[in-house]
Amino acid sequence: MASTYSLPSDYTEDNPFTKKEMSMFIFVYTFCVVMLIIMYEHLMPVIDNPTYPHYNKVPSYDFVSSAQTDITPGF
Repeated sequence: MASTYSLPSDYTEDNPFTKKEMSMFIFVYTFCVVMLIIMYEHLMPVIDNPTYPHYNKVPSYDFVSSAQTDITPGF
């Protein structure tokens, strides 16, 4: 018969982190996430980018014949 081991019912484990360490971790983690977003928007801008396709324009899916060359298709 195999014996099993279980912890006593009154056993509690102390928190391994202090409040200062936890607050520092949260601050550093938040800072890193914000910096990643800023870096991404700097390298590949999507928000408020006037050269992004369909910026402030709603594309029209109506058929435009090729005879109308003065109208940009899709807008």
